[in-house]
Amino acid sequence: MPETTVTGADFMHDLDASGEPRLRIGSLFSGYGGLDLAVEHVFNARTVWFSELNEPVARVFARHWPEAPNLGDITTIDWSHVEPVDILIGGFPCQDVSGSSDIRWGSWGEGMYLMPEPTANRTAVLV
Repeated sequence: MPETTVTGADFMHDLDASGEPRLRIGSLFSGYGGLDLAVEHVFNARTVWFSELNEPVARVFARHWPEAPNLGDITTIDWSHVEPVDILIGGFPCQDVSGSSDIRWGSWGEGMYLMPEPTANRTAVLV
């Protein structure tokens, strides 16, 4: 009997038995989407938008999440026009802690300051 090889890509965007995802994910500093994929599976959620500046990386992300728009630079996003999310995730930008960079300001912190305040109809879990 031949063995079957299963990879992580085989499970991308699989839903659990409860059906359609109920929670929406917004993704900052998204990279290739590894964190997005994990959070989708754990919370039975779907990524509805992402923010990634590195174009080759953003193309990989967009290939796996074709319906999620790339909002681009977080400093230029008009958050009043962005779909509300239930879960906000983000990859940690390492430029400010890397020994190969002179940048010492936390972009992740900047992303948090730019996000609108949670309200009764717009609350989020931060991952």
